[in-house]
Amino acid sequence: MTYSITLTEARTKLPDIINRILTDKDKVYISRKGKKVAVLMPVDDIEESKEEGLILAQRGLADLGDEIEEMERVIYQARFDRI
Repeated sequence: MTYSITLTEARTKLPDIINRILTDKDKVYISRKGKKVAVLMPVDDIEESKEEGLILAQRGLADLGDEIEEMERVIYQARFDRI
């Protein structure tokens, strides 16, 4: 479950919030002056999202093989020309 609380609530209920995150796998947004400024969530969720992001990035870059090689060539040539 995902829900939002104020910073003041988070300060007073932090132990309860942490317990809910651990047991229910909740994601809690903390807001200040009506704007979301932070999120508390299980560490496992963060680790999974990092891995998913890297996999998606690798897939996207796989199609750019020739373009990346050309960019490298141009960069090295530009460096060589400055010397």
